[in-house]
Amino acid sequence: MSEFKPQRLKLPVPGEENVYGLYEGPVPDTTTREWDFNSRLFPRRRSERKAWIYLGFFSRDFYAGMAIVDAGYIASAFCYVYIPAEKYFHEHKLTLPLGFGNAFDATLSDSWRLGPYEMLPTKEKIVVNIRGEFDLSATFALKGNGLSTIAPSDANRPFHFTYKEMSMAAEGEFSFQGRRQRFAGDCGISDYTKGYPPRKTEWNWLSLVGKTETGKSIGVNLVDKFNNGIENALWVDGKPTALSTAHFHYIRPADKSIWRILTRDNVFEARFRPFGARGENLNIGILRSQFVQPYGIFDGQIKIDGQLEKFSGYGVTEDHLALW
Repeated sequence: MSEFKPQRLKLPVPGEENVYGLYEGPVPDTTTREWDFNSRLFPRRRSERKAWIYLGFFSRDFYAGMAIVDAGYIASAFCYVYIPAEKYFHEHKLTLPLGFGNAFDATLSDSWRLGPYEMLPTKEKIVVNIRGEFDLSATFALKGNGLSTIAPSDANRPFHFTYKEMSMAAEGEFSFQGRRQRFAGDCGISDYTKGYPPRKTEWNWLSLVGKTETGKSIGVNLVDKFNNGIENALWVDGKPTALSTAHFHYIRPADKSIWRILTRDNVFEARFRPFGARGENLNIGILRSQFVQPYGIFDGQIKIDGQLEKFSGYGVTEDHLALW
């Protein structure tokens, strides 16, 4: 028997019960129209629904994080790049009021475009094009071996959904002012999120790709203070396994601290050493978002089939507080 619930074909609808849990694979139909237009004056589509696609590429030689976010009344996008050998960092960000139309359903069947940012999902891949201050193009192959989480929200908000996929085959190119850097490998991660998170939301997050001392490929997704830890999981050579709740230990400022992260089931324990961070402090009254996302290197130990193995890897952590 699988430790996950069987794949869902669509997100919960009003009146449906027993929906929370960790599900195999993606959810093909993520429309939320039955929830979004509950009021003419303050529809959930604007006041409560939040959706984003975040893609990351983390390797020894190159880090990149990019996202397009539909936060209802505002939309935002960002992309950052870090090249460890040169200690080179560059970022661009964009925030627009009402950046997406009222009818934008924010599914993986939609084309996501905001200013110079473009993410084009299909069943097989997500293509990224960013053209402007700098150029970045990339393709992230979707394996379909990710996990979907449906978690409770506030009592008066429907649910929160996220789909995470790890160790994706990805390739692309970054260019800026004569600098050109190609990147490729099974170092990609994706986070597609859509739902109605609590008005006040706080989380710590970890996303890493790496290798064990015996050469096994691993991907890890962990969260604390959010989604009841339902989404926590480990991928070994592409096969996912659920993990318990996690604890993150660090001292602010988050990008200056060595982090220690472990799971209660003693399957995963890691040290994280940041190279730097991408952060933001957004306050437009009805919506506030403060976060810092350090990027860097991991080392630790992980239990696979009852045996402890040392590992090393690359990725990000996050310290996030939002009022939305």
